Amino acid sequence: MNDVEIKSILERCVKQVAKASNGAERADIYVYLGIELGLSHLLMPDALPGFEDTMPLPDIAPEFYQKRNDRSETPHEFILRVYNKWIGKGLVQNHILNLDKPLYFALHQWMKRNGVPEGFDLPSKKEMNDRALQDIGLEGGETLPFPSYYKGLKDKLRLYNAARNRAKKDE
Repeated sequence: MNDVEIKSILERCVKQVAKASNGAERADIYVYLGIELGLSHLLMPDALPGFEDTMPLPDIAPEFYQKRNDRSETPHEFILRVYNKWIGKGLVQNHILNLDKPLYFALHQWMKRNGVPEGFDLPSKKEMNDRALQDIGLEGGETLPFPSYYKGLKDKLRLYNAARNRAKKDE
């Protein structure tokens, strides 16, 4: 196949892909095209369909702090008992705030008096962003290229915005 034929095929594909209503749909088309052409080894693992790198976080609280049976249980102990399977796997303080506000406020009051217990991995949103930026080597206010749309978009956008906001602060 020569360059003219390849460009003709590409132009037809681009016209069809341009009809997709949003960037996420266009990105899905390119991912599936890559898979169909046998080029999935060139795709980022989290772009592949069915890739799950984290356990989904709860949408509703499995148990509410104010309704706990053991009233002597501290917020820290309650979180370790109820949210243990999500601790260290993406759960942050902001999730607790959205799931169970009284627990969130009780935890912060308890930590003011007692400090953060050793091994208690429930970071703030900022701490989680700091960790993720450090993992990809961005610590000094550098910016990331805008991420493509795929299943991991939510986390990539969060990191993109965190890096961009920090870069603006350093200007």
